[in-house]
This record gives sequence, structure tokens and C-alpha cells, in this order.
Amino acid sequence: MSPTSGTATGLLVDGAWRTGDGEFAVLDKNGGEVAGRVATPAPAQVTAALDSAARAAETDFPVGARARTLRAAAAALRARRDAVIACYLAETGFAAADAATEFDRTLSVFELSAQEAERLTGEVVPVQALPGHENSLCLTQRVPVGLVVAISPFNAPLSTVAHKLAPAIAAGNAVALKPAQLTPLCAIHLAEALLEAGLPAGRLQLLCGSGATVGEQIVRHPAVRYVTFTGSTEVGRRIRAACGLARTHLELGSNSPTVIWPDADLDHALPLVVRAGYRKAGQVCTSVQRLLVHERVAAEVAERLAVLVGALRYGDTRQDGVEVGPVISEDSARRAETLLADAVDLGARVVAGGGVKESLVAPTLLTGLAPEARLSAEEAFAPVVAISTVGSLEEAAGRANATRYGLQAGVFTKDLDVAFWFARHLRMGGVIVNDTSSYHPDSMPYGGVKDSGHGVAGPRYAVDDMSDTRTVVLRLRPPK
Repeated sequence: MSPTSGTATGLLVDGAWRTGDGEFAVLDKNGGEVAGRVATPAPAQVTAALDSAARAAETDFPVGARARTLRAAAAALRARRDAVIACYLAETGFAAADAATEFDRTLSVFELSAQEAERLTGEVVPVQALPGHENSLCLTQRVPVGLVVAISPFNAPLSTVAHKLAPAIAAGNAVALKPAQLTPLCAIHLAEALLEAGLPAGRLQLLCGSGATVGEQIVRHPAVRYVTFTGSTEVGRRIRAACGLARTHLELGSNSPTVIWPDADLDHALPLVVRAGYRKAGQVCTSVQRLLVHERVAAEVAERLAVLVGALRYGDTRQDGVEVGPVISEDSARRAETLLADAVDLGARVVAGGGVKESLVAPTLLTGLAPEARLSAEEAFAPVVAISTVGSLEEAAGRANATRYGLQAGVFTKDLDVAFWFARHLRMGGVIVNDTSSYHPDSMPYGGVKDSGHGVAGPRYAVDDMSDTRTVVLRLRPPK
């Protein structure tokens, strides 16, 4: 059964939708009904898809055609907005506002990537300054890396897929995409839009299934030159070990802190903290999980946040006004429950929420999080924010850095000296001043350090990373 137009099966090989050797059901995360069925490939079909992409990568794809294709795909996607959002709501369980925001961001990523295709260029290298090279001309070109494997997560089935597909196409590559098995329906819509836009056959292969089968096979194909993966640190390590000399971009786990300094504008900061901590049920890599609050304002922050969090409506996001839906699975909810219990055992106090039922975790706020609690170091990926009180710059930075992760951090302060002190001392890929760790316009460089991975997203930076430098030298002679 098609999850989208009536023809797409979820298995796209060499420009055509195929039947596989099986299928799996995609469930509505609110009600548990079947939202769609998606074909799974046989191992031979995975190989055929990668072989097709490798052949396509050897053909010419002019930059003008790349930009036109991306813009036409955005138009095709815009025309099916209602159908895409319906799939998004069903397969994620997120709120309607999250769906609308992510849809619009996806269109923006396609346009930004089209612009990068049009401005992709090299440079002139001044070798003439070196003795013996006075009559030489050295320049560089940016050329496609070739075959890109893109593996996307469940929590952003539109925008993160776009951040992988669109820059890869803008750079002139062929792509084999494996979306998350829990949320593949939006990726199928994206593939259909690219086909409607005239993307040449073979330049996009779509392979749905588990990471242990499909994912493991595609990263080991010898023609793969680049792997972009968003997911857990543990899987990222396995991919890095499996893909040989292929270049990798890995966006992995996180436990993002946000600091509130005594001079912060709380009327500005606290609504942003609530949005960043609980949107998508806390299932965002940059969600505010740890809130490090200066002792002078800690009581006020906790009191005001408890009111804001307690007012959040949670449950079935198909109901009007519900802002926080279920987490992706009951296993994820049970893990969050375990982390909450551990924090409480070590002295934390629940001041809002705390309940867990099946896959629904009530929006939860804790105070008094101990440094040794698992929530201080691990990623909850649930609607949970924990407050720790700090008394100095050094203590705040020490608590923020006391985790193996380093994606982004937020700092609320009016003092530029304080802001830049944190920018120097927080070991993160990004430090956001006067917004939360979750701030992320699509054009900015976005990536982590330590166990949060390496490489940066953002169309300009991804296009550059998904292309190679080719050096061209002209050894000129005086004309006769």
C-alpha cells in the first residue's frame, strides 16, 4: 500500500518505485493505527541501488540544472503541503505547529541549497610569488565527491532529510537515502517531489528499513565517498568504523545546557526555555535539558517555570490545543522514567509533571539536579528540563562541560563580558547568547564536538564539505 501518491512504495531504485522482499507498517504515534506501509529491499536491491547511484555520480549534472531542480522540487513539495503535513503528524506524533515550522524550514533549505549551487566556485592560488613559478596560473574547482549516503533520524523527518539531500544535490552528487524506520513517510514525499522536478534517474535512491540491515549494508558499499548521519553516538561510531575512507559528517547525541545569569531578562528567557525544552516532546538534539541558573535568581526562575510548564497541554496532538505529544515509543518513555527516578533518588525535586503512561511523558521540571545524576550527563530525549543552581562563571562552565557531549549551549545575559567569557569556555559547537541551546536558523553552521560528532550542517558548509577540491595548473610560456 502506498503511503503517499498511490505509486510510491518507499523503495526507489534507479528512478523507479519497486516492490521489495517485504514491508513494514508505519504507525500513527498517537493512536497506534497504521499510517502507511513501506517496502523493504532485498540485499540485492540495496546493491543495485548503490551501483545505480555510483553510475549516476559519474555523469555530468550542470550547476544550473541542480539549482532549477531544487527549486522545482520545493514548488512540488509546496503543492502537496497538506498531504505532507498529514503524514508528518501521523508518523511523529508532534504538534501541528511543529509540522508547519518544519515544512517551511524544508522549503528554505531547498532554496538556500539552490543558491549555493549557483555560487559554487574555487579560487585562484597565488603561486606566482614562488621562485620558478612566475608564469604559472593555479586555480581550484569544486567538484562532486560522488556517491553520498544519507541516514536521517526520526525526530526531523522533513528538515533534517532536506539538510542532507539538498546540499548533496547542489554539490552535484548522487544520494542514497535511508530515513528512520519509525518516520519514513515524509522522506517518500521528498523523493516524489524531486522526481517530479526532473532529478535525473539514479541520482536519488530511497531505501527504507532498519539500520542493522539496510543501514549496515549501504555504508559498506565500496563506491560510497561520503556518509552523513544523524543519530546516536554509539551508531555513529559503528558507521565511522564501517565506511573506510569515506568522509563522514556525524551529528550525534547531546545533553544541551542553557545558562541563566542574574541580569537576564526573564520575561524574554523563560518562554524560550519552555519552547526549547518541550517542543517535539523534548526530542530535539538541542533541547534544553539542563538549565544552569545563578543562585541569585534560581528561586524565581523555578517558580515561574513551574507555572509555565504546568500549563502546557499534553496528550494526543490530534486534539486542539495540545502542545506536547508522546515520545516516539514506550521504550523511550520508560528510559525517561528511569532517568527521572535516578535524579529524584539523588535529591532532585519534581516541581511540574513527572508522570509517565505508555509513550506519554508529562512535561516535567526538576530542581536540585545533582552533578552525579544521569540526567546531568546523558541525553533524555524526552520533555524533561532539570534546574541546577550555580554561583560563579567557573561553576556554570564546569557543570555545562561535565558531559561527553558538546553540541550547543545557550546563555542569557546582558553583560557582553560574561557572554564572551562563556563563548570562550563552553566546549560546544555553538554558543547562543540570549537564546537557548535550541536556536538554529538553517543557514548557520551547525555541528558538535566531543561525542556530539564532527562536521557542520548548513547548506553553504555542507555543499563545501560534499565537494572536493580539484587543482588546475597552467604552466604558461611567453607567446612566440
